[in-house]
Amino acid sequence: MSFIAVGIGAGVSVGTALIGSFTAQSEGAKQRDLMLNIKKTENALQEKIALEEIRTAGETGLIKVYSDSALKYRIALQGASTARLKDTWIYVAGLGAGIGVIYGVFLIGSKSKSI
Repeated sequence: MSFIAVGIGAGVSVGTALIGSFTAQSEGAKQRDLMLNIKKTENALQEKIALEEIRTAGETGLIKVYSDSALKYRIALQGASTARLKDTWIYVAGLGAGIGVIYGVFLIGSKSKSI
């Protein structure tokens, strides 16, 4: 009777060990799949971050080019405006001198008639 009890105990023990082994093997496979999925997700995230950094660097370069162009355009406009302003003063001075000469000739002409 004790052999039967030992046999049944050994059978139950072996069965339990086998069930535990299969369960552990199944859990191990699930854990490996989970770790693989986590690593794939991390890699995808790192790739997206790298692509976003590249895109941001490109946009930053473009903005720098635009701002440099705008600065050069502003400087060119200021130079042209200054040149026009100088030209305007020359024109006004020439116009004043011309009117002065005409007025002077008019005064000389009016005094010569009265003499």
